[in-house]
Amino acid sequence: MEPSSMEPSLTDPKSTVNLILKKAKTPLGKRLLMKKAPKLVETDGKMCLMLHGGRSSQTLKNLMTDLGVMKKGECHKMSRKNDGIRPFEGGGETSLEFYAQKADAGSFMLGQQTKKRPDCLTLGRFFDYHLFDMVELLVSEYKSIHSFGSAGNQAVLGSKPCMVFLGDRFETEPAMKLTKNILLDVFRGRPATRINLKGVDRVIVCTALEDKVLFRQCAIKYKKSGTRMPMVDLQEMGPSFDFKLGRHQEAPSDVKKAAYAKAKGARKVKNVSQDALEGKVGRIYVEKQVGLDEMAMMKPKGLKRERRQAAEEREEAKKAPKKKKLAAAAADQDEDEA
Repeated sequence: MEPSSMEPSLTDPKSTVNLILKKAKTPLGKRLLMKKAPKLVETDGKMCLMLHGGRSSQTLKNLMTDLGVMKKGECHKMSRKNDGIRPFEGGGETSLEFYAQKADAGSFMLGQQTKKRPDCLTLGRFFDYHLFDMVELLVSEYKSIHSFGSAGNQAVLGSKPCMVFLGDRFETEPAMKLTKNILLDVFRGRPATRINLKGVDRVIVCTALEDKVLFRQCAIKYKKSGTRMPMVDLQEMGPSFDFKLGRHQEAPSDVKKAAYAKAKGARKVKNVSQDALEGKVGRIYVEKQVGLDEMAMMKPKGLKRERRQAAEEREEAKKAPKKKKLAAAAADQDEDEA
């Protein structure tokens, strides 16, 4: 099979790989490259790449449209078919990694349909624009958002959903643990330290049964209860679908260790503290100083003596020898008389 024109090429000067390795010529280009560069602590939401394989069904197209609505503003959707993308086969992830690098995406959704795996939705993540881990979801019993009417009209664009996972399988089976981790990472949205209660307007519920998993999204509505805590009412808003787990692939141990690295805290500086009023406060220890009185220091004009006082002292110094001579002559005269 001939490579697609969109696949990366080391000899093509217009390739995205070469563009990223190329140095910026302007300050704006440098800022853009710094923004796209991987960071130890990501503060922005993770962009999701949404695309279809060589064959796709109408069910998958409608489902990915609804999932794109859930991640509006944090997804890059591609409408064309991509025949060469087979992430579970060797070398089949090359085009997928290239598209992720071009869209600056950290996760992906791939819709494919085959005889063995009809309505197969593959969810996965990237690390440093390389395939990290992924899992296949075999979709069934799909219901779109439009089939629930106006149940989700109160949901605000960009709000963070609550995510609930019910069932022991999410804690005991490795494949289910991986599925839970990927679903959390894909739908978590932008990281936040505080959340307003009124901003929590929807919840995603995943229920693990013996043979399948139920994926439901419900709208949260607050009603008066006569107390400070409002009464919570859940109303299903879609999309709604069931899925079975297909193939899954975990990340290698060395790559996982590099991806899960945490930022080191700032090194503690001795004798430095933070104050609410003064900000940074430091304490300095100085040894006892000796000989400060003997040092020749500059004196300001305010400390200098007046000229009149200095002239009087000079006159007194001149008169002092005459007084001593008169006193000595008087003493000699007294001795002679005696």
